[in-house]
Amino acid sequence: MKRKFLITAIALFICTLFLNTGKSNAAETSENQSTQRYVALHDRILPFQDIRVTEGDTKVPLADIAKYLYLPVETDKDITIIRKRGIEFRFDPATGTTTKDGKVLAWSPIQQIDGITYISVKYIAREIGFQLEFFQKEKTIRIYRDNYAHMNHDDFQQFIHQYRITQQEAAKPKPTPDQPQSSKTKPNVYLTFDDGPNQYTTINMQTLKDNEIKGTFFFLGKHMQTHPSIVKSASKEGHYIGSHSMTHDKDLVYKSTEALLDEMKESTGLIQQITGKSTKLVRVPYGSKPHVTPDMQKQLAWQGYKMWDWDVDSNDWKYKDVEYEKIIENVKNGVVQAEKAGDRDIVILLHDRSQTTKALPDIINWLRHEGYQFKTYDPQHHIVQNFLHDKAL
Repeated sequence: MKRKFLITAIALFICTLFLNTGKSNAAETSENQSTQRYVALHDRILPFQDIRVTEGDTKVPLADIAKYLYLPVETDKDITIIRKRGIEFRFDPATGTTTKDGKVLAWSPIQQIDGITYISVKYIAREIGFQLEFFQKEKTIRIYRDNYAHMNHDDFQQFIHQYRITQQEAAKPKPTPDQPQSSKTKPNVYLTFDDGPNQYTTINMQTLKDNEIKGTFFFLGKHMQTHPSIVKSASKEGHYIGSHSMTHDKDLVYKSTEALLDEMKESTGLIQQITGKSTKLVRVPYGSKPHVTPDMQKQLAWQGYKMWDWDVDSNDWKYKDVEYEKIIENVKNGVVQAEKAGDRDIVILLHDRSQTTKALPDIINWLRHEGYQFKTYDPQHHIVQNFLHDKAL
């Protein structure tokens, strides 16, 4: 009788242990498979594909983070050794313990999971002199140092948010049409206008309204300060507004990476202040080539900006009012060439100028007659359109 009772008790204990273990693993798996987590260093999202969360602590493969934090990692008879800033860490996978300068830690910030060595992001970052900021809503840990230039936390949070949206859009399966697209379907065309707002902006907006078309306007900050009512009208009528810098002065805009970013930040801030709508779309003066340096390019992308150049240059700025027909011909020839090259989203460069207001009605009539589809910029379906062919922009 006692033996039977003992066997039953042991069986119940094993079942309970198994069930509890199953619950623990399920909870951890659920936490890992929820919203994608990110680890950032200064202004950069690190490209970690394998991020584990155990007991609320974020861990990544030691080999991955070592490259970015310059951690010298050695192995000695299966013992993992890290020496940094005069501190020595040792991890023994046989016992699962971590030591710091010879003293065993009460918990192990280093673990081996499925044969891979992981390390706590928070622990190693703090131990080697970094500060940490955790963005709960975006599930992101940011590692940074105050003596290294980086954007403030509010701007970085906006950057993470935009980055997450971009990643989610990219991950969505592309719809497959039931039937192949007809070769007769014409590409989309985007009418874009630089250098406003001014009196010619209002004329171009009226022409667009008469033809039930929405345009994309790249406004200059110095003109927005003078004509805020035009900016409000453009936004209210459904046109998309991007930044064309504050000054359009090549010597000022491209003086340094910081100068370029300051011009874009101030001008996009004006757009939000006047319209209540935020934007990250910019068109740099004179186009991205050859003015935008690799560092400018990288920083623009890291701060979440999208940069549009163009496919078709109307060269409208070259002509007087009486020569407006040359603008029309430039657009026609450019659009045809872009279509022949296989472009399905054709961005046309125009300006808010007198000669352009005269050419615009005929440009619209020709595009409509030829069957092109008019579009305005949609931040939810960003189209890469820059001379640098940078997909991040």
